[in-house]
Amino acid sequence: MILDVSSEFEKFHAAICLTQTQVDRIESARTALEAYLLNNVDHLMPGDITLQGSYANGTAVKPVAGGEYDVDLIVHSAGSRDTADDALEDLAGVLLQHGTYKGKIKEKTPCVRVEYADDYIGGFHVDLVPVRDSTDSDAPLDAPRRGKGWHPTAPDEYTTWCANQGDEFRRTVRMLKRWRDEQQDVRHGIKSIVLQVLVAQHLATADNDAERLRDTFEALHTYLSGFASPPVVSNPVLLDENLTARWDQESFDDFKKALAAAVEVSRAAVAAQDKTEACESWRTLLGDTFPEYVVKGLGAMTVADVSHAQPVNTRGWYELNDPRFELAVTCSEGRNTKKMSNYPSDSRLLFAGKKLRFRATLEGPSAAEVWWRVTNTGKHARDFDGLRGSFQRAHDLRKKPSADPLTHWESTAYTGSHVVEAFAVIGDRVVAMSEPFIVRIHRAGVSWAW
Repeated sequence: MILDVSSEFEKFHAAICLTQTQVDRIESARTALEAYLLNNVDHLMPGDITLQGSYANGTAVKPVAGGEYDVDLIVHSAGSRDTADDALEDLAGVLLQHGTYKGKIKEKTPCVRVEYADDYIGGFHVDLVPVRDSTDSDAPLDAPRRGKGWHPTAPDEYTTWCANQGDEFRRTVRMLKRWRDEQQDVRHGIKSIVLQVLVAQHLATADNDAERLRDTFEALHTYLSGFASPPVVSNPVLLDENLTARWDQESFDDFKKALAAAVEVSRAAVAAQDKTEACESWRTLLGDTFPEYVVKGLGAMTVADVSHAQPVNTRGWYELNDPRFELAVTCSEGRNTKKMSNYPSDSRLLFAGKKLRFRATLEGPSAAEVWWRVTNTGKHARDFDGLRGSFQRAHDLRKKPSADPLTHWESTAYTGSHVVEAFAVIGDRVVAMSEPFIVRIHRAGVSWAW
C-alpha cells in the first residue's frame, strides 16, 4: 500500500509557487516598462509588447536561496534592416534615458536586462528581447543574439502550446524545476525550456504527485540513458529549432547523473512504509521546502545510556584543559557527497542511508592531534551488537584514514540519538574537547523508546 503524502505535496507546491507579492511586483514592473516604451519607441503599438518565459507559461517557481525570479518581455521594436546588435543597443539606449532605469541596465547576449533591488525572496529582473518580423517562412519573429545575428522564434505560439499541455504538466514542471534548482549547479542546470519539452514527452499518468514524479523521473532516465551526448529536442512550435544545441556535454552528463539519483530516491520514497521516512526522501530530492512529517514522540528522542563510551584514561591520556585552545565540531548531511546540507546539533531527524561529514575547527598556540569519539546509543544498536564509543582518527566513508584529520565521515544506520566528539591531544594530555554533537537518527519500523 502506497503512503498518502498528498497533503505534504499540496503544501510543497503552494510553497514553491510565486506569492501574490511576487506576482504584483512582476506586473508592476511590466506595466511601467510597457507604458514607458510605448511612449518612447517609434511605431510601437499596444500589443507589440508581450510576455514570454516561465511566468507567461505558468511554470514559474520561487528561487532557492540566493537565486532570482524574473519576467521576460518580447518588444516588437526592430526593423527589417536592423542588425541584431543594433536592435539590442537601441532598446538599451531608450531605457537608459529614463532615470528609473539608468544604472539598472545590463546588456546580455539575447536581451537587455533591467535589474531591480533584491526583495525578501531573492533577486528580481526583467529581460527585454527586441524582435522583428521574421524572414523565415516558418516563424513569425526573429530574435537577436549579440554578435551572432538573428534567429527565428515563436514565443506566443510556445506559450499557447504550454497552456494546452494541461494543469498536471505545469504542476509537474514546477516541481521538477525546484528539483533541478536543488540538485544542479546553476552553471550546469538544464534549461527550463528543454526540461519542459522533455517533461511533455515523458510525463507519466498517475493519480498523485508522488507516483507521477517517480514515473516521470524513470521515463526521463530511461530515454536519456540511451544517448551518449545530448539528443535533438525540437521546439514543438518551431520544429527546425534544436533546443539542446547549446547543451554542453558536461551539463548533459551532470543531468543524467542527477536523474539516476532521483530515480533511486523517488522509488524509495514511494516504497517507504514509514511516512516520516517517505517525506525525508522527498526532502532529499526537492529540498527543505517539502514538509517534514514527524511521528508523535520522535521529537522527544534523547540521548540514551553512554556508559560504554571509552574514557580518556584507557588510552593513557589525562584531561587538563588549556583555555588557549578552542575546538568545535560542525556537520553536513546528504545522500551524496556533492549535495550536503548543514545539520545543527540535536536538530531534525535523519534517516538510514545519509552521509555525514563532521568538521573540526581547532585554534591554539601550538599543533595538536585531533581524535574522534563516536558514541551511538539505544536498543537498536545494542541489539545488533553495533554499540560504539572508542577513540579513533578521522576516516572517510570507506573507513580509510581521512586525508584531513579534521574531517571525519560517518553514515546513518541505527535509530537513536548519537554523540560525536573531537579531542585535541598533545602528548598524553587532552588540552581541549568539543561540545558533544548530537545526531538524531530514525530507521523506518524501529522505535527508539524502550
